[in-house]
Amino acid sequence: MPLTDVAVRGAKKRDKAYKLSDAGGLYLLVEANGSKLWRHAFRFAGKQKLLSLGKYPLVSLAAARDANKRLLAAGIDPSEKRKADERAALAAPLTTFNALADAWLANQRETDKSATTLDKLTWIIDLVRPQIGQLQIGAITSANVLEALRKVEATGRHGKNRYETTKRCRATLSRVFSYAVAEGLREFDPAAAFVKSGHLIPPQTRSYAAIVEPKAFGALLRSIDGYDGTKETRLALQLLALTALRPGELRQLRWSWVTDDIANPAITLPPNVMKMRREHKVPLSQQAIAIIAELRGSTGWSSMHAEVGADYVFPNAQPRRLIGRDGMPSKRPALRPMSEGALGSALRRLGYSSDTHVPHGFRSSFSTLANSSRLFDADVIEAALAHSDGNQIRSIYNRATYDADRARLAQWWADYLDDLRKSGNVVPIAKARRSRSA
Repeated sequence: MPLTDVAVRGAKKRDKAYKLSDAGGLYLLVEANGSKLWRHAFRFAGKQKLLSLGKYPLVSLAAARDANKRLLAAGIDPSEKRKADERAALAAPLTTFNALADAWLANQRETDKSATTLDKLTWIIDLVRPQIGQLQIGAITSANVLEALRKVEATGRHGKNRYETTKRCRATLSRVFSYAVAEGLREFDPAAAFVKSGHLIPPQTRSYAAIVEPKAFGALLRSIDGYDGTKETRLALQLLALTALRPGELRQLRWSWVTDDIANPAITLPPNVMKMRREHKVPLSQQAIAIIAELRGSTGWSSMHAEVGADYVFPNAQPRRLIGRDGMPSKRPALRPMSEGALGSALRRLGYSSDTHVPHGFRSSFSTLANSSRLFDADVIEAALAHSDGNQIRSIYNRATYDADRARLAQWWADYLDDLRKSGNVVPIAKARRSRSA
């Protein structure tokens, strides 16, 4: 069934990239980060070929459909036509920014960069063409670049995403102008002035609201224990407090990542779900193992669907939705992980507003109270939080994961939370420290 503008506009990101097919070999590739990229698969002279057509919404559905239609009807190979155009761009006199940008993009296509990367570079360059595209290369000033960046900033999405787009645009412009300098077309890069000039101001960020006072944190833990919503949400909050995982990491947790045997109980998160794109192993305390055991009796059924990537510890679906009419597992299960807002909604239902404590705040609670105990080296606590070392050289050479220390930290933290839960009898950290060492 052919695509519609509504379907293309409404396509949402998923855990993995997927395709929406149109007619004639055209399809929309929706990446895991939400980017929408046009691709055209066609045969020419008996050979199967694939061509990228750009990024939606810069390239509309109508434009994508029309992109290669006339060339194919005239017996022209669109991929060879593109190569010829790029060779011409490289050979043509580079007088305007548009000509320079086209030559630079053609040069990038000669490298081993992926089609996705090339699409993004093209999209970024297209953002500034209306402002500086027709200007002579040698006449472009830093003021011209700033005006173009301000336009990008003004038309982009709000907050951090808008700032990141503008920052990436500036970095790409620097690469284009550096190419011009190397070609002898300019003396300097006019975009370099904004690296540290302060003109591109990042949005003000707020720390995640978190309770870090022991008595108040104990009250929060007791409130969670008494949560009257779904059992899975209560267990998720309890496990979040024990492990100090990021909420997104916990939400996407899969049974295949959990090892809850006595010898080496841990959660091993793969690089693709981690902020720093590195595998992260989380030792489990006895209390966390008990929660995992309870969850196996509640959502363990989802582990039967690991072959379709649906073995979520916290699924947002019922098992009956995974079974087809023939009684066999569905080939396309409707299973999804717990929704992004579920844990926050549960905290608000317990009376904790977003200004008091949020799901991500459990990490701050853990960091503050664990550091206050002075029982563990700060590096061990940072490793438990999967934080990268700010010193890049030290980070390269210091690959210690402190497994034994982190296992002791996990059990101490779980025991300390049990102490905090004791109604009206909060154990000070110093006293807890003495009792552990006794």
